[in-house]
Amino acid sequence: MSRRLKPVPSGGGSPVDDPPADDEDRDIEVCCNVDRPPLIPEGSYEVGFVRAEEKAHLWGGRRKVFLHFKITQPGEHFGKVLFMSANLPVNGRFSISSKYLQQWSLAAGKQPNRHDRLSTRVFRGKVFLGRVRTVKVFVNASTGKTEERPASSFYSVLDHLIEVRAGA
Repeated sequence: MSRRLKPVPSGGGSPVDDPPADDEDRDIEVCCNVDRPPLIPEGSYEVGFVRAEEKAHLWGGRRKVFLHFKITQPGEHFGKVLFMSANLPVNGRFSISSKYLQQWSLAAGKQPNRHDRLSTRVFRGKVFLGRVRTVKVFVNASTGKTEERPASSFYSVLDHLIEVRAGA
């Protein structure tokens, strides 16, 4: 650690060493650019599709699709955007219980053909009734165990779509 010399005081004398900064008293400012999802009461809401994003290498190499929906029904939560996440298969083969496959089939109004590409385009231009739930737990990265979140970090997600309300 380097030490800084103070200038010689007027009137003579020798330079005085600054004591090293005490790390215990130092505050650190960390940038925070997270968009926290809103927290709204659990229940059913009308929602419209906004956008989709795919993320890879999450939680042990998993791929996920994040579907973002905006609340379209009038009221206190109108315009708030929530997301729904679904795992994507590593080998490209969806299981019959896949969340994304189920939601895609609801939006498309049919089961996919054997070799369909399951585009998020099927969600566009439609209004859905969706179920909102509150996220109250997290998986501790060190232990792999589920733990309760502090109430101040709860947030809402769109758990699943129930039905198509409007749209082609």
